[in-house]
Amino acid sequence: MPGVAMRGTARALRRGKDTNDAMPSGARQCQARHGNARAPSGAERTIMARTKKMKLADLVFDFELYPRAQVDSQHVGQIAEAIAAGAELPPIVIDKKTKRVVDGFHRGRAYRRLFGDNADIEVEEREYGTDAEMFIAAMVYNAGHGRNLTTFDRTHCIIRAERLKIEPAEIASALNLTVDRIGTLHTSRVGHLKSRRGRGNGAVSVPLKRTIAHMAGRTLTKQQSATNQKLGGMNQAFYVNQLILLIENELLDTDNDELMGRLNKLHSLLDSVCASA
Repeated sequence: MPGVAMRGTARALRRGKDTNDAMPSGARQCQARHGNARAPSGAERTIMARTKKMKLADLVFDFELYPRAQVDSQHVGQIAEAIAAGAELPPIVIDKKTKRVVDGFHRGRAYRRLFGDNADIEVEEREYGTDAEMFIAAMVYNAGHGRNLTTFDRTHCIIRAERLKIEPAEIASALNLTVDRIGTLHTSRVGHLKSRRGRGNGAVSVPLKRTIAHMAGRTLTKQQSATNQKLGGMNQAFYVNQLILLIENELLDTDNDELMGRLNKLHSLLDSVCASA
């Protein structure tokens, strides 16, 4: 079984992390924030890393292996500022055979923003036997450094890992969670979307943001699933209370025509919701 062959991979990856103490302190701080893990893989088929220069355009940013729900453009901007200020970041980790990025999506976007696709960047080549091994490594890297994984990101990881037939214990180890927590996220933060690719009832699992966590276990329409991606992630009462605070304390920008137009739209929608409640 794939899970048996990979057992212990996440723990070995985490044990293998190190930091470059010879780097200047400012660079170390930037490295700690934006991705400082340089970890040899724990899988037996994985060789020690080899560092080299490659064109950014030659790297494959495969989102099927990306442990986050999306790339954070604000984080990319922060990394770009750090690079422009002279900070040295760790090389982007890639699979030697396929050139797919295992760790460094945000760094890659930052380099592209500053230097374009023809930039020569430092990469660290590793060999992985399967996509599952690559995804375990990606989870370990992202759970251990850089921008924190959100609950939405972790649920996204759980769903993707299960599709790759990775055992729950290995998923938990990679994400620094307990197996019980994996189970809780599966029941409280996963919805379903009808799809031709789905099994059984024709539905695939999708991670839910906290804003619509009450939809866990239900089947979403395509429009609802797309809306889920755009939501901020706080519970619904938070957004209502924010608006109430602005109105009650006379802080609403009533001179903003676009805002007032949206409020009129909200007024109409609320009439409909309250009438049917």
